[in-house]
Amino acid sequence: MIEQHYGELQLPLALHHHLEKLLSCYTIPDQATRLVINYRALDYYQTKQGIHPVEIQLKKSGGKWLAVFIASFSFINTHHKSVDVELYFHLINHWCYQPDAGGRCDLLHPAVIDLFHTWVTAFLRHIQYQQFDDISLTVLR
Repeated sequence: MIEQHYGELQLPLALHHHLEKLLSCYTIPDQATRLVINYRALDYYQTKQGIHPVEIQLKKSGGKWLAVFIASFSFINTHHKSVDVELYFHLINHWCYQPDAGGRCDLLHPAVIDLFHTWVTAFLRHIQYQQFDDISLTVLR
């Protein structure tokens, strides 16, 4: 149902299983071509502390879902009213964006692949410990 391989990059198996299981809980219209999954710890929006929101966008291609990107968001500072991208992994085009580390870089660079796997491990731990109190799937198209 969800592609695991993106050229030289592979979705970690535990994340792949999580996404497959999550999608199986929804009735997705056959004509849907884009989905977005949002993970939120609602306290974060009030306290600006804790687990940061995450968005995963999927697109359908050839009968399979592809993970287009995975993004994490945060408040830039305590005075900001809205969250902004803090880390963005574009799996299909193999780039990563981290504003405080100089912007965009090659996702296939060994250090960036390590960052991706470390980030995914932490993300899955938050899911395992049920630290997101709002996980929603939206059909975009």
